[in-house]
Amino acid sequence: MKNKELAKIDFSTFPHDKDSVQIEGKLFMSDNFIDDTFRQPRVVCMDVPVQLSMTIIFLCVEGRMKLKVNFKEYNLTNSTVVTLLENSYMQVLDISSSFKGAVIAIARDFMDYTEDVKMYMTLMRRTMDLPFAEISSERLKEAIQLYKMMKHKLMDPNFKYKSQVARAYLNLFKYNGLQSFSQTEKDNAVTKPHSRREDIFNRFINEVQNHYKQERQVIFYANILCISPKYLSSVVHDVSGKYATEWIDEYVIFETKALLKNSNITIKEICQKMNFSTQSMFAKYFKKHTGLTPRDFRKK
Repeated sequence: MKNKELAKIDFSTFPHDKDSVQIEGKLFMSDNFIDDTFRQPRVVCMDVPVQLSMTIIFLCVEGRMKLKVNFKEYNLTNSTVVTLLENSYMQVLDISSSFKGAVIAIARDFMDYTEDVKMYMTLMRRTMDLPFAEISSERLKEAIQLYKMMKHKLMDPNFKYKSQVARAYLNLFKYNGLQSFSQTEKDNAVTKPHSRREDIFNRFINEVQNHYKQERQVIFYANILCISPKYLSSVVHDVSGKYATEWIDEYVIFETKALLKNSNITIKEICQKMNFSTQSMFAKYFKKHTGLTPRDFRKK
């Protein structure tokens, strides 16, 4: 199915009701439990897949939900978390009447990952490889408590710092997620060997992490891996859903944002550090990917 045939889910799709929370265009939270009791979910199964314009996290406490993610079917069961990245394709195939859980939708620009570019990209890679993670009863209990505290604070109409508090709670979820992914990777390391294409993708990402500040051309990475640029881009897209150039640009842009926001070095120095021949080329590249000039982004 071509992308243009898919409906795209954005924040206007989500309901505004007493059981959900929205920070407009940035965050949505909803669940089918209230305090220590549960109510029946109001979920309608979708007949066709949709494409996400944000990251969505499902937390399943009890029951079962059957999902198709990027056209692969998965069963979400007790004590399971699934993280679906922006631009993923999702279809809800079935949901049990006993399903109890929560959903959080997060806009890409709501979380700030510029303090640790490699951590952000590692999180993205792990999420693509392992969108589902089973968590222990202790971690599930903690996740529910964090979710409830976050939602309670955001539902207070008099609280002024909702975005700041939401980001703080989401950071806790993020680091807990990294911990869970690390354990899941260890468990799967022996039972799930990588295919050749996955191996090429992982080697490509490793090389990008080592060289993205100096090299932005796909041919450079293809030469290191001893394959053609066309084949590399094809493999990377098949494995990750993104082309090789997109991965390179992701690293460059996040590093540049980090330097612009978290350092006092000049834009000229950043241009040199990121190996752009001129400031005008650097500004053009940055604006193409962010909609802002480096100077305007720094002033934000």
